Amino acid sequence: MSGRRLIPLLLLTVVIFLAIPPVMGAEVTEKKTLYQSDFSAEPGWTTNSPTRYYWDPTREMYHFLAEGGTNGYSFVPIDYGGDSFTLEYDITIVSITKDSAAHIGITSSEMDISRGTNVLSNFEYNKYGRMVALRVIDQNNHLHEATSFYESYCKGQPGCDSRFFDENKTYHITLRYNKALQNADMKVVEKETGEQLWGYYVDIGQDLFSMTRLAITTKGDYAFGPTTEGYLDNIELSALVPVTPTPTSTLTKPVITSTTPETTVPTTAPTPTQSPISVSTILAAVGILAGLFLVCNYGKE
Repeated sequence: MSGRRLIPLLLLTVVIFLAIPPVMGAEVTEKKTLYQSDFSAEPGWTTNSPTRYYWDPTREMYHFLAEGGTNGYSFVPIDYGGDSFTLEYDITIVSITKDSAAHIGITSSEMDISRGTNVLSNFEYNKYGRMVALRVIDQNNHLHEATSFYESYCKGQPGCDSRFFDENKTYHITLRYNKALQNADMKVVEKETGEQLWGYYVDIGQDLFSMTRLAITTKGDYAFGPTTEGYLDNIELSALVPVTPTPTSTLTKPVITSTTPETTVPTTAPTPTQSPISVSTILAAVGILAGLFLVCNYGKE
């Protein structure tokens, strides 16, 4: 085929491509609140240790006293379907002893911090000090972890240092799971000042599912003796769930009636008018005809 014939064919292809509307768009999602409480009323959590985990009506917060080796927990069931989620809450650690931790997040029905599936935000006192951590265990029991210890999240970067939390200071936590990116991240902000204490992410590499509870738990923590005491407040768990777009109805031109009183009743219905052809349709048709015309002319040379 000569170059002179190739040009109109390419033109025709472009015109046809532009005339075809897109068939599929991006997935439509909406925010769905799975759980929310400011603890101004009894939240109805289930616990196996009501003397350690309970609603404090005076403070209007939820009290916890976590101790390893006790299998203590408190939870509320959630209707979670594996979509991207965001968990936000406030936490105040009143006291924490070495080798102790508080584990808060989304878990399977087992609520075990040592096996999947769970996405947890941890406040712990390890050999380096009082640190925060993001820990994810997938359904294959693979651990994905980042802590505020400098070697874990920023080793070798300028200004890299470890970050530590304080007792009797309230922090706002944002814990997220992104299904599309297959990762999770955590951000810790001092609530009074708004200053970020720490934030980082972990790659998971697969979807997460089988998580059915919002919980604070010590199951799987075998460090018997050390304790972490504190309060939770202002919890909100939301998910981005896919929705089916509602089909839009065709708008009809409004009928304008005369303001002059009618003297007779019309005996026939108005004659329906045809819908006008869109400009894009006309342009597409003209482009296609022009392309065909050029092809035919070049073919006669």
